[in-house]
Amino acid sequence: MDDRHTQCSVDVTDRELKDVQSWFAGIVDSSNDAIISKSIDGVISTWNAAAQRLLGYSAEEAVGQPITIIIPPELHDEEKHTLKRLRAGARIEHYETCRITRDGQRLDVSLTISPIRNANGIVIGASKILRDVTESKRIEKALRESEQRLATEIAAARMLQAISTRLISESTQESLFAQILDAAIELMAADAASIHMLGSDRKSLTLLGCRNFHPDSAVFWRSVTADASSTCARALRDGERVLVSDVERCDVLAGTQDLKEYRRCDIRAVQSTPLRSRTGQPLGMISTHWRTPHAPTENDFRLFDVLVRQAADLIDRAQADAALSTVSQRLIEAQENERAHIARELHDDVNQRLALLSARLGRLVHTIPESAAHERQQLEQAREDVGELLRELQTLSHRLHPPRLEYLGLVEASAAMCREISRQHDLEVSFHGETVPPHLSKRVALCLYRVLQEALQNAIKHSGTARIDVMVRGGSDHVELTIEDFGVGLDVKAAEGTGLGLASMKERLKAVKGQLHIRSQPRRGTSIEVRVPVLHR
Repeated sequence: MDDRHTQCSVDVTDRELKDVQSWFAGIVDSSNDAIISKSIDGVISTWNAAAQRLLGYSAEEAVGQPITIIIPPELHDEEKHTLKRLRAGARIEHYETCRITRDGQRLDVSLTISPIRNANGIVIGASKILRDVTESKRIEKALRESEQRLATEIAAARMLQAISTRLISESTQESLFAQILDAAIELMAADAASIHMLGSDRKSLTLLGCRNFHPDSAVFWRSVTADASSTCARALRDGERVLVSDVERCDVLAGTQDLKEYRRCDIRAVQSTPLRSRTGQPLGMISTHWRTPHAPTENDFRLFDVLVRQAADLIDRAQADAALSTVSQRLIEAQENERAHIARELHDDVNQRLALLSARLGRLVHTIPESAAHERQQLEQAREDVGELLRELQTLSHRLHPPRLEYLGLVEASAAMCREISRQHDLEVSFHGETVPPHLSKRVALCLYRVLQEALQNAIKHSGTARIDVMVRGGSDHVELTIEDFGVGLDVKAAEGTGLGLASMKERLKAVKGQLHIRSQPRRGTSIEVRVPVLHR
């Protein structure tokens, strides 16, 4: 009975073991992960349904084959290293690598490999769990690329902001063009750049600025017509951007002088983009150049086009300001000419006639007898009135057209004006001049003289000050004028729309590219600061 019981127990244990094995096999076969076992020599022993779905081989095709049928050739050494580690009993978890399907498709997979031991603890094989991470890797890669693009966009936005700040701050066309060239090179990672402006004939371009051109090439491209072979000419002709990623492979440039000039400048790639105003009117061309074959990306051009639009707006505005400044200067010159004419009429005609009248009155005084004392006194008074009128007309004549400015220069003429105003209005006007260039252009000298004249009159009329300090100081490339009073002060913003002459000052300064700054506080006086670049005659 005991033997039968023992035999029955063994039979039950074997049956239970088979059930467990069957249950375990069912779990493996129903798993969503590919589960593969292999011998210690790398021969496939088992292959579940998920492995078939993932890698394309059926169990019948895979079992008995070397595991290398699913490993790319360049990773076979990796498999040898893995088998070596397994023989040593190591376990490998979540190792990311690449596997290849039956139809040659590459998959990114995550592997967990465990050694299989016999009853004696000797490693006889290995089990692999493969999880397809291709999609997650794709998402991860896309996320990294998106982050990189975002970082690039932010860096580019900051660069554009810095460039915009530099461009807006420029006060002359020359410095504006220089900043645009530097910005184009910086934004496009280029080696050279150029700006051409549209000629008055609307069919040619004139070079206004370039960076890193050979001097002879700059001369050659100084004037570009629409029938030339350069990218500038073609962009002018077609009205759209032209890109040549390698000038040596461009049929249009083959055998042309433009190609020779590109070679002289060591240029292999070039693009030219039209500059247009907001209304669509062509203004010119901006080009960037590279020393190696190069094709900017769409993102490069997208950012560059932001610069191009801003540059076009600033150039358009600068040209309009220059044209307005020219008109303003002509009006000022016409006004000065008319003042000079009136001053000459006063001096040569009215003053002379008044002088003659004063002399006649003086002679008449001596013809009146002593007995007619009253009449004699009235005649003397008339003579004094004529003399006073004569002096006032002389002062007015000098204010209209200051001959001292032409003969004595800005410093002496300004000092004389301060002395006269001090004497006429019984207030202290101090003047100090230092390091002023002796040969200022007539335009600058006259502008500063008129601004000083207007500022002094404003201070006398509106500040109630008993003292005014004036200083003229010169630098290497500019002249500064400061007028400071100690009166009641003013509201600077409110004063813009009043008749204090600020508009006249600004117009005069604008014509010579000067700057005006006014500082004032209630009961603490007003300071007018002027800075004008030195212009050649």
